[in-house]
Amino acid sequence: MQLELSWLLPPGSEPARDVEADACKGLTSTVTEVIKPFSVLHREEAESAANLALARSWSFQHLARARAALSVEPEAIEFARERMLRDLETRRRRDIQRAELDRLESLRETMLRDAATARLWWTGGDPAKLLQLTEHGDKFERALSLLASSPGGAGASREEAVVAETVRDFLTGLQPEHRVFLLHQLVKVFSGYERPDLAARLNGQAGESPPGAASPPGSGR
Repeated sequence: MQLELSWLLPPGSEPARDVEADACKGLTSTVTEVIKPFSVLHREEAESAANLALARSWSFQHLARARAALSVEPEAIEFARERMLRDLETRRRRDIQRAELDRLESLRETMLRDAATARLWWTGGDPAKLLQLTEHGDKFERALSLLASSPGGAGASREEAVVAETVRDFLTGLQPEHRVFLLHQLVKVFSGYERPDLAARLNGQAGESPPGAASPPGSGR
């Protein structure tokens, strides 16, 4: 950076050295602060801002005009340009990743929101695949439990998966009448927690409570 100072002095006279030194020091500090936000790729804009600040800020006696001339080494310009291109590429890749994440989250919230919808999405309207669903059992439920989102993060998702698998294993080993009894109890629990949607989903599976299912197994009643 070079500073060009013009003074209003009698012909043949020069400003005192200490006055000129103070002016250069103060004006250089002003220019340095003004050009900080600018990239070396925007030298012209930085120079204009610096000279505008100089025109507004000097207060030295006999100083008529101050002007800054900025220069940038070619190597610095090349380095800055390469860095800018890298940053642009990084942002482009980040935008692509975010778009892909949004697409996957949308898929999870629509086609993979429950096992029934996931089965329909998997068939793609193919009648042959519809018949193949009988071969998959509860694989869709198990797969969706791994994809379930949770405010608690990955730890909570793993905990939910363990709970779901434990309940599923428990139901698999129950006698039919005990299974029906448990389903009726779950309907009551869901209703008590203001989840009538879940209760309605189980109602069809529970059916009529058989006489032998009036109390849980091992209750002695």
